[in-house]
Amino acid sequence: MVQTVTKGSVAFKAILLAQLFLLAASMRAQNDVPMQAMKDELSRSMSQLQLQKMDKPYFLAYRLDDINRLTVSATLGSLTASQPTRMRLLQAEVRVGDYGVDNGNYVSLRNASGGMQGMFSGIRQGPLDDNYQQIRHGFWLVTDAQYKKALEDLSAKKAVLAAQRHGDDIPDFSKEPPASEYQAKAAAHVDRSALENLVRKASLVFKSMPDVHTSSVEVVSSDLYTRYVNSEGSAFTRSQPTLKLQINAETQAPNGMPIEDSIEFFGRTLSDLPTETDLVARTHGLAERLLKLREASSLERYNGPVLFEGEAAPEVFSLQFAGGLMVIRTPMSDDPRMAMFFDRMLAQMGGASFADKIGGRVLPEFLGVSDRPREVDFKGARLFGTARMDDDAVQTRETVLVEHGILKTLLATRTPTRAILQSSGSRRGWGPAPTNLFVTSQKTFTDDELRKELLRRAKDRGLDYGIVVRHVGGGGAASFMKMATRMSNSGGQEGTSLAEVYKLFADGHEEPLLGVEISEMSPAVFRDIVAVGDSPSLYTDEFIPRVGALYSMGASGAADLPLVSCIAPSMLFEELTLVKSQGPYPNPPVEASPLVKK
Repeated sequence: MVQTVTKGSVAFKAILLAQLFLLAASMRAQNDVPMQAMKDELSRSMSQLQLQKMDKPYFLAYRLDDINRLTVSATLGSLTASQPTRMRLLQAEVRVGDYGVDNGNYVSLRNASGGMQGMFSGIRQGPLDDNYQQIRHGFWLVTDAQYKKALEDLSAKKAVLAAQRHGDDIPDFSKEPPASEYQAKAAAHVDRSALENLVRKASLVFKSMPDVHTSSVEVVSSDLYTRYVNSEGSAFTRSQPTLKLQINAETQAPNGMPIEDSIEFFGRTLSDLPTETDLVARTHGLAERLLKLREASSLERYNGPVLFEGEAAPEVFSLQFAGGLMVIRTPMSDDPRMAMFFDRMLAQMGGASFADKIGGRVLPEFLGVSDRPREVDFKGARLFGTARMDDDAVQTRETVLVEHGILKTLLATRTPTRAILQSSGSRRGWGPAPTNLFVTSQKTFTDDELRKELLRRAKDRGLDYGIVVRHVGGGGAASFMKMATRMSNSGGQEGTSLAEVYKLFADGHEEPLLGVEISEMSPAVFRDIVAVGDSPSLYTDEFIPRVGALYSMGASGAADLPLVSCIAPSMLFEELTLVKSQGPYPNPPVEASPLVKK
């Protein structure tokens, strides 16, 4: 049936309301002093910026981030930090040449050897006041520096191209339709005293548990407002208030083995975080689990089926598989050793793209994966990757990445690759990144059926127990720091430590295990998932776009790591190898904690 839209209809009123909302947002943007300063300076630079008879910029983009951040932390009921910060970052992206060949996708050892100043020449701290002339002055300075660098890079890049033989060339920058979106700045007000009270109460839990050696509770409130405009006619303003609450605790086993774990919560407002009562209860649970692990047994080696149950499934998927779902173009360099360096770093980081696997099987045929940036919630829980426009001002859209186990495509930015020529609207900070990842299945099992299948497969291998993982641990920034430590020590792949892992026996009882690692867990093992559950779980964490971070050398004006939400069911792997964590370990404290009551 075709519905006629008349002036009196509900549909007409909804359309009119939406148009009025967009008009109001556009008018606010026109009255925005910083945005007007950005547009005026960009227009002047595009028309007048030219050094002698050198190329003029063919593309120019300005970004301005207003950052208000409050960090509040406590230990044992006492505040350790309550620090507000406010800053404004200006960033300019300057491209000379044309869409086919420009100064992008090029890394010079000369610039790398220039240290932080050379790597971050496109970013500048700006004035906090909305002073029209000062903001233009800041963008004038950063644009001038980036324009001169762009000319040098293009000249050097053309010399490299002339000296090398190439097959079918691909453009350096994709053409995308202009788009705009204007969000009002959220009237976010964080009650500092309420956050201080929250971390005090939660951290006080550990005061009655002296065998937990170190602990902390921290809340970081970040109010980020971004303005963006480019020479193609695209523009956006975006408000991103974020709260991150993290509880950390650490103790040691009698043999000195470190035992540590953490839990994180994210929100847009304080109401998204657990209540004080719930938070105290969860803190108690974390502490009690750590203390039980002090007396738990370990294992020398296990080779067999492993069940990642509940939240551990999307957690391990995010940490070990999702990093390959983006495609990055290897940059050219004035030194051929750079390509070897990048390849070696990727091998050590385990962050290589699946670009050469498009059309091949990467998961079982009953599994699929899609990135859905327009989804806002899952069963009433907020999703934190939601976005209508990426950091390149390209509109986001759902991308089916894996279908029936076959890799169909990858997430990309405006930097074309041989695998993907156009942007998928996935630029988030340092490079492409997922938003809301959904892992779906055409064949599912109940929790009870999954456990029975785990035990059956373990029995077939002559084992009297199977392994269940409920928490991997070490996500986001913690995972990145471990990776950086491994690289600095010139080590190879490191095992994946498991924070909460159990032996499951045929009679249903469980025994916790201490100090267990997966010896190797490459993305290839995900092809050997044999069964999944019927109740997906949601996991959210900061996402480290490892490949993008490497190739961009971290040179991004993004103020925060992107948050990615992953929804996935419990996963039963056919075979994984678990080993005991290796020492040496630091000696336990010589004397008991002074918190011990005598």
